[in-house]
Amino acid sequence: MDLIIFAHPDNKNSHNAAILKLVTGRLNMKFKDFEVIDLYADNFDPVFRLVKEPDSKAAQVKKYQQQVAKADRLIFIYPVWWYNFPAILKGFIEHVFHSGFAYDFLLASDNTHVLEQKLKGKTAIVINTYGRSKEDAKARGNPLAIILDKSVLGFCGIKVAARVEWFDVKGPALIPKDIVNKIDAAL
Repeated sequence: MDLIIFAHPDNKNSHNAAILKLVTGRLNMKFKDFEVIDLYADNFDPVFRLVKEPDSKAAQVKKYQQQVAKADRLIFIYPVWWYNFPAILKGFIEHVFHSGFAYDFLLASDNTHVLEQKLKGKTAIVINTYGRSKEDAKARGNPLAIILDKSVLGFCGIKVAARVEWFDVKGPALIPKDIVNKIDAAL
């Protein structure tokens, strides 16, 4: 089963919404089982607090963890803002991909800690939109490949199988043919 994690406030008319519609349409055409987590539509609260979280938030995080556990492949769709992912997605990662669920440290016989990657065997596709040019984005390095792909997903055992980046996103939410082809290849 595929699990789409969508992190854009406009799930109807944005460029990311067009990508979501394309991806779900393609998965339907392939008769693939999938679920969608729409973080904004779910009113997900990404903030950690010192006080006890409401039971409703704990239940929402538990449901997300069950969806992640059930999925073979995660498909992230989100815009790149300030060369990073939206805060709501960072909060999702911090709440859902935590110690005990996504990874753990085991004590080895020599008293060293060994990483246990609890999500090993899963794959991910990451699809991003940028308001800037490819040259401008690349001049700043590729922080997303380091933060999400390696430091989060890789740490938990998830292999990023494909990353699709759509640069210079402006105007009507029409996906260029080359981006459609890249998404099709990734799926």
